[in-house]
Amino acid sequence: MVSSIVYIEQALRNMSYRWKGGWFKLYLLLHGCKVGKGLKCMAWPKLRAVPKNNITLGNNVTLGRAITFEIGHEGGLVMGNNVLLADNILLSTITEIKIGDWSAIAENVSIRGSFHKMSKEKPYRLQGNVSAPIVLGEDTGIGAGSVVLMGVNLPKGVFIAANSTVVKGIEIMPYGIYGGVPLKLLKLRE
Repeated sequence: MVSSIVYIEQALRNMSYRWKGGWFKLYLLLHGCKVGKGLKCMAWPKLRAVPKNNITLGNNVTLGRAITFEIGHEGGLVMGNNVLLADNILLSTITEIKIGDWSAIAENVSIRGSFHKMSKEKPYRLQGNVSAPIVLGEDTGIGAGSVVLMGVNLPKGVFIAANSTVVKGIEIMPYGIYGGVPLKLLKLRE
């Protein structure tokens, strides 16, 4: 009896996620974006800018709760197939963020492809931004509470441990497991 109830509840939740995904897909398509089949949304993502031909989602993408897209009109977001975003994630850029096939991002992660200029001549909020693309290769994972900053390029199979900060300029090997602040190699995937 209990297993039947659990099965029915899981089926209803899955239908709800696909229904929300269908509506979000329609919204993106109406704004010139590209979306593959099988999009699931546990909740409607927050969009800090109206999309305009600048978001591409592959097949079987799953979006958790409290996802925020802050993709400027001059920027872009590209997600491959079978990408999983957990809850409370910020994706922010004025250039581009690319997330490869089979990648996953855990909860409470901030991925920021832009940053304020920092001249001392005037308040930083009046200075505009600098930006560099972020690429998360195929089969990569970002652990809970991590921050990924502009210019980062993670090769295939890299996993970033929870509560880590990833900045550009660090040599990162494919299939490496990295963690900490500053980031360091912990071991290689076997």
